[in-house]
Amino acid sequence: MFHCTILFALKPGIALDRVRAAREALQELIERMPGVDSLTVAHNVAADRQGYNLALFSTFESRTACEIFFRHPDYQTVWKELLAPLVERHVTAQGDDAG
Repeated sequence: MFHCTILFALKPGIALDRVRAAREALQELIERMPGVDSLTVAHNVAADRQGYNLALFSTFESRTACEIFFRHPDYQTVWKELLAPLVERHVTAQGDDAG
């Protein structure tokens, strides 16, 4: 199993309905995309969140499935049209259970 977590720092003053729309669009991708085991979008409630207020937690069948997901046109559309306009910065962490 391959894990990918992306933390997003949203731009100040972004309306909650825009965040909700991006979040729902991301979560809908799991139903259409092969190789995705789980995908959860949540508000980051960590005490030391360093401005990263939204998190995408995902697991994939393999690293290749993860790479395909993030290159897929459906994900790219969600990123470019709904998520990127809200994001000031983001950071990604990835890892494989196999070590």
